[in-house]
Amino acid sequence: MKKNAAAFALFVFFLGFLPGLDAKEIDLHFPHFTGHSYDWKIFQGEKELTVISGEIDPDGRVTLVMPDAFKTYRGMTRWMLKTGGGLDMIYVGKGFSVECLSKYPGDETIQYTGSPENDFLKAQYRRQETILKKLGAVNHFLQVYPPTEGLHRIISKEQKSLRKQFEKVQEDRTKTSLYAARFGEIVDFTKGVADKVYENPDDHIEYFNNFVTHTLHFEDLYTSGHWDQVLHSWLMINIRSAKDDIAFNDRLNSVLNRINPDDVLAAFAEKAVLLLVQTGKDDLLTRIALILEQHPGAKDGLSDRVQNMLASYKILTSTRAPDIVLQVPVRTPTGFVNHDILLETDKLNADYTVLLFYQSDCPLCEDALIALSNGYKFLKDNNIRVIAISGDENEQAFGKKIPYHQWPDNYCDFTGMDGANFKNYAVLGIPTLYLLDSQGIVLEKTAMVDELLKTVESR
Repeated sequence: MKKNAAAFALFVFFLGFLPGLDAKEIDLHFPHFTGHSYDWKIFQGEKELTVISGEIDPDGRVTLVMPDAFKTYRGMTRWMLKTGGGLDMIYVGKGFSVECLSKYPGDETIQYTGSPENDFLKAQYRRQETILKKLGAVNHFLQVYPPTEGLHRIISKEQKSLRKQFEKVQEDRTKTSLYAARFGEIVDFTKGVADKVYENPDDHIEYFNNFVTHTLHFEDLYTSGHWDQVLHSWLMINIRSAKDDIAFNDRLNSVLNRINPDDVLAAFAEKAVLLLVQTGKDDLLTRIALILEQHPGAKDGLSDRVQNMLASYKILTSTRAPDIVLQVPVRTPTGFVNHDILLETDKLNADYTVLLFYQSDCPLCEDALIALSNGYKFLKDNNIRVIAISGDENEQAFGKKIPYHQWPDNYCDFTGMDGANFKNYAVLGIPTLYLLDSQGIVLEKTAMVDELLKTVESR
């Protein structure tokens, strides 16, 4: 069976009751695939869990019954042949049937019975797709014909009409409580399809940001199979936003207040904490930590790594940075040093100091090293010192990135990320950068070089 990777292909929904069929059974009939082994899977956040495995009967039939442990499950499921291919199907606790008498399963050869949600989703998708294709053609024509030609005015009128039609299609979907509607909104987010056509890209992004913050049903996202993609995109929209972290914190607070089930909250925290730490946004962990204290079940569901991050982070901003202590053996760009090194942060003899904590095998660290190298002339010309502390544990790894370093202060004492300096600076993810003033006071912590350089340039 050929697997169709398109987001809306072969989705099956089940609300009807079939004569002689248990209300919660899924009856599949694929006679040309007898003897094939299969797995039936559900989605929980980033996880894809197999709930049933079996083999297609000699008459080509399969009956799927959701195990009691997942009897309240509402969301996308995946029936997959172990040889490849399968069907994505939404389960909402009611039965339906699927039949394909052809050797080549597809939209035309697969028949569904007792699934009114499938009819809704197909109709919605077709209306949406038809309008978007016409809009694409109209936009092309408007680029070809100048405004002075009569045809341009006719096409412009058609463009306005199509945009209104599209907006109506999207609005109609919001009026139903079907899972199909919520799933369609989620898929639209992954495809960059908004509630209407926006002229300004910033308005387009703002819509998606508001959709996740205020509208998205996180319980439905949790079982959609798109959990990681949607959350990663939303978090990065806010991390990269030109607005300050106060706006992001407000949005984060709104989302956290709308998530109730412990398993969904734990999955959200798992994703958010890791990404916030990796991007140097540790100061935003406070709200997540407070919410988790009120939901011990969610807190217990976190991985050890994330629990350690929440327990150990600390904010150094506006305080004097810890002195940097490196004990022999210490490797520098020019070789080993046979004595301990102490860098007192209030005596660094610079207007500002950039501290970089990194590891050589980290792709994001490599990006940071390149960005710092590209900006080093500006930093040096403005009396800004750069000090890089490596979390590498052997000389070979450390040596690979020496060519990136145009600055002399590059150190490795081979204690890894468990070393004293990494702990003193609460480095939970790499790269991590600190900006210090001439007295060693921490002005900013981040994981993004461009963000730090903007701060320097503004001072």
